[in-house]
Amino acid sequence: MNLEKTVCYCMSVTNGMIKDAVDSGANTLEEVQSITGAGTVCGSCLEDVKRLVEQFVSERDNG
Repeated sequence: MNLEKTVCYCMSVTNGMIKDAVDSGANTLEEVQSITGAGTVCGSCLEDVKRLVEQFVSERDNG
């Protein structure tokens, strides 16, 4: 996965920023939104952000 790829253009949030938020303890879409702002403006990236959060939480928790 390209961690430099932008997932939220409104807030300039990359895949790596989502991963960093999860690695720092965020467990939900809402927590990641609070940390990064992703998906809080137009909402068009919400499904992608949610999928990334679920993927990164799973990877983190399953080693």
